[in-house]
Amino acid sequence: MTSNANAPAGADYWLELKQLVRLAIPILLAQLALTGLGVVDTVMSGQVGTDDLAAIGLGSSLLLPVFMISTGVLLALTPIVARQKGREAWGDVTQFLHQAIWLALPLGLVSLFVLMHLQWVLDWLALPQAVYRLTDDYLFYIAFGLPGIALYQAFRFFWEGLGLTVPTMIISGLALVMNIPLNAVFIYGWGPIEAYGAAGCGIASAIVMWTMLLMAVLYVLASRHTSHLVSLHWSRFGLPSWRNGIRDLLVLGVPNTLALLFEVSLFSFIALFIAQLGAVVIAAHQVAISYTSMVFMIPLSMAMAITVRTGLAYGQGRLQAVKQSLATGIGFSGLVSLVTAGLTYWLAYPIAALYSPDADVIALAGSLLWLAAMYQLFDAIQVGCAGALRGLHSTRIIMVVTFISYWVIGLGLGYALAFSDWFWAPQGVMGFWIGILLGLMLAAVLLSLNLRQRVRYLVTTGELQ
Repeated sequence: MTSNANAPAGADYWLELKQLVRLAIPILLAQLALTGLGVVDTVMSGQVGTDDLAAIGLGSSLLLPVFMISTGVLLALTPIVARQKGREAWGDVTQFLHQAIWLALPLGLVSLFVLMHLQWVLDWLALPQAVYRLTDDYLFYIAFGLPGIALYQAFRFFWEGLGLTVPTMIISGLALVMNIPLNAVFIYGWGPIEAYGAAGCGIASAIVMWTMLLMAVLYVLASRHTSHLVSLHWSRFGLPSWRNGIRDLLVLGVPNTLALLFEVSLFSFIALFIAQLGAVVIAAHQVAISYTSMVFMIPLSMAMAITVRTGLAYGQGRLQAVKQSLATGIGFSGLVSLVTAGLTYWLAYPIAALYSPDADVIALAGSLLWLAAMYQLFDAIQVGCAGALRGLHSTRIIMVVTFISYWVIGLGLGYALAFSDWFWAPQGVMGFWIGILLGLMLAAVLLSLNLRQRVRYLVTTGELQ
């Protein structure tokens, strides 16, 4: 994008907003489709029985942190490709894709191995025999899909780094559509195929994961946007290289992974800690988490778009373009979050009533949603800043801030507020949500300050002008 000297002052920012929205909307729809996969698994397995529903819930909780290992590492490919595109270093784009594929292979295999050996966790939980068996079978079957989805992510983050987000949306949508009949076949049985119950979701998901990889390969080889950058022929593929790709991917990717694990583990530990508080508290917490997770997809999608745009501007060495992406993307996310926060506050109890008819659950969930409304602006700012820092190849600070904000404040302080009288009377689950609110406020401040510092550093070194 070139600036027009005769254009109105805000014209460049308006054009930047259109670019960001063009990238963010397909990502948002893709995220909703991927979330829909979990919803479909839950609903369809729940039709079989309570044990199957419990197995899906527990199995998904154990799957998520393992899945995040490869996701966090390979996510580094997006800002790297965006920067190389900005520099028009097309040979390096291809090189990084090839190295990401090499890296995805061991990541997928390690994830498979880990997921197949989580019986010690199930033993520790002392589950009923039926739930234990179904959960173990679910993890066993879905583990076979993890190498496929790891390779898919290498291709996905490659084309998203090029600014192509529609393929992610289409493939995610097709995956959701495929998952329904496959679930029906393997959960309930059909013809010679026996009914596996909840474990059938694992079989269906593994098939879907490998199919997503197949669609990704077909796309990158056929698309005019990517075919000239991709060579899967052995003679041109090259060998794994620490210096020419893998090191850069890990330097950015490992902090990404740890930051994601800090975030995921926060909510996992809270769920474990509040189990002693009773069914109403657990249900109300789940209602609030379900709603806020859905709303969070809006700023998250914009943050992923900011990563692409700032990465591109970073590669071009254009300070003004970086500033436009930051101001437009984070500013727009902030405005949207103010709208969603207002709706959340005013409609907290009707929203809770959509999830449960229980008056006690509605009352507590509504109070939690009030707290959620208070942190949505800070959440939008912190995730937008994190997206920009990824685009500017600075991920270690995200890891550090996430640890402090989520574990020290959100979990540590939240636990103290929930169960101790150090400050005032124990607040129960509200204490954890106060901790989350304070943690996100801190994250927004720290990441904003570091983002400003990072831009100044790049200007000082001459990487941005």
